[in-house]
Amino acid sequence: MGMEVVGAEAAPAEVKISDGEVNLFQEKESKATAKEREEAAVFGSETTANVTDLAPPKDAKDEWPEPKQTYVFYFIKIRSFEDPKLRVKLEQADKEFQKKIQARSKLIEAVRAKKAERSSIIAELKPLSAENKQYNEVVNEKIKEMEPLRNSLGKFREENNAMRAQSAGLCSSIEELDLTIKMLNDRMVHESIPLSEEKRLVKEIKDLEKTRSKVISNAANRAKLQGTVVEKEAIQDQVKIIGEGIDGIKKERQAVRSKIKVLEDELKLVDAEIGLLQEDLDAATARKDKAYESLQELRAVRDAKNASSMHNRTVLTRARDYSSRNMLTELQELHKTEVDKFMTQWCESKAFREDYEKRILTSLNSRQLTRDGRMRNPDEKPIFIESQAPAPAPEPIPVKLPAKQAKEVPAPQADDAPKTEAPSKGPVKSHKAKAALDADDDYEAEPLKEKAKPTEADVAKLKEIKRQEEIEKNKLALERKKKQAEKQAAKAAARAQKEAEKKLKVLLISLSHSPPVI
Repeated sequence: MGMEVVGAEAAPAEVKISDGEVNLFQEKESKATAKEREEAAVFGSETTANVTDLAPPKDAKDEWPEPKQTYVFYFIKIRSFEDPKLRVKLEQADKEFQKKIQARSKLIEAVRAKKAERSSIIAELKPLSAENKQYNEVVNEKIKEMEPLRNSLGKFREENNAMRAQSAGLCSSIEELDLTIKMLNDRMVHESIPLSEEKRLVKEIKDLEKTRSKVISNAANRAKLQGTVVEKEAIQDQVKIIGEGIDGIKKERQAVRSKIKVLEDELKLVDAEIGLLQEDLDAATARKDKAYESLQELRAVRDAKNASSMHNRTVLTRARDYSSRNMLTELQELHKTEVDKFMTQWCESKAFREDYEKRILTSLNSRQLTRDGRMRNPDEKPIFIESQAPAPAPEPIPVKLPAKQAKEVPAPQADDAPKTEAPSKGPVKSHKAKAALDADDDYEAEPLKEKAKPTEADVAKLKEIKRQEEIEKNKLALERKKKQAEKQAAKAAARAQKEAEKKLKVLLISLSHSPPVI
């Protein structure tokens, strides 16, 4: 089994040699230098007096520096391993998470659109509400303007009623009183009546004479009232004009209120749709969070499986840091610790060896090596690596059979028992039964012992379909309410006009001048 190692240098690598090679090189260099010096001394001097001139200079370290020593440490590299089955699960979970995000984004856009529609409806409602408020203020001002006129008409009516009450049983004028007394006197003089009747007539004449002063005062009051008739009629005309103005304003206000009602109904429907969309959005958010949790769990499983690789990366990073700062002692300690740790795990744990083998197979293939670290021969095949997990089996989908064949499906099962008991019925029936079975096999689905559980995608589709149906129903209901509101507004306007005309007639009748009492 091969192992993958990574080197870490403790100094810039000019020459990579071991300690023994350094000592040997220094010994050879010193012998050669001495020999050259001797030859130079013999060749270049007549006497031995100037031999000291060929001695090495004092700054020999600068002229002949020792080669820089490089330390090389090899760390075992633990690669990350991606489980094919787990990778498929991660990809599927990520796809589901992205689908949930897209579905939630669509719902958010729908909620934003509905909120924008709601804002537009409110923007239309604001000027109509202000206009309705202005109409109310104008109507209130007109009513306040009409109050003193109504009070004046009330005073006229009270005076007329009081005068009628006072003149009850009295003559309307002095002429009528004198004529009545004259008629009673003529009856007493010219008619033959009994004494009791005569006494009664005398008493009645005396009573009439007593009312003369009241008749005179009533006549004076009536004359005064006749003088105020013109003023009363002018007040009635003013009341009529103001009432007509109020009726016109009320008609316009009613039209505005009908528009406000239609917009308020639309606003209620939009609020209801926003509520439904918000519920769907909350559910979509919950589904998205659930999908994210499952994705995070799978990622945590993947990270847990690659914890050794992550630790190895940290160790290699620390080793490179020590090497860049020439921290030889720390690098040696780290190297010894990690190598001892790896070898201990390698010797004691078979699972560790198998896991390391899985992780290094890709590297061995890329370097044309076999499982045991040898160079691959030309006739040897590459190491097989399981790169993909088998695709998950699709869930059984129930096949809807035609009505006739659905009835015929249990027929072969019922015919199996008679076949074993009475095989002497002939080959014709058996041939027909086989033909029926062959025909049924074309439509027969897999035997479903358990009902297939609906997936989250199916549930989401059903919810989306239901939501679309609810939106269509709400739109139809809104159109119906609009039509009903328009009809009601027209009826309300006609009703208000009729009521205003009726009130005006009643007011004019009540305020009309009463005829004088005769």
